[in-house]
Amino acid sequence: MTDSISDPGVGGQPLGEATDSPLPHRAEGPDPAIGAGITLLGIFLMGTGGARDAHYVFDAGVVTGVLGAAIFVLFVALSAMKQRRAS
Repeated sequence: MTDSISDPGVGGQPLGEATDSPLPHRAEGPDPAIGAGITLLGIFLMGTGGARDAHYVFDAGVVTGVLGAAIFVLFVALSAMKQRRAS
């Protein structure tokens, strides 16, 4: 059973309760939104470079988009591995 919105805490702990360590251990891995943001930046560069016939800007956008997609896939894999290890 999952917690509802009206529950004050998550996982049986009330909000604001101190944990054993100053930095709580997170079960999830790095945020894949970073890779998605880099990919969107690459798509934006491709669009602006293509609209202005700026081939170097378009090529930089392709590299940025591919790099962002690779980072996204890597972060999703790391997050899944870390969650599997935690459970």
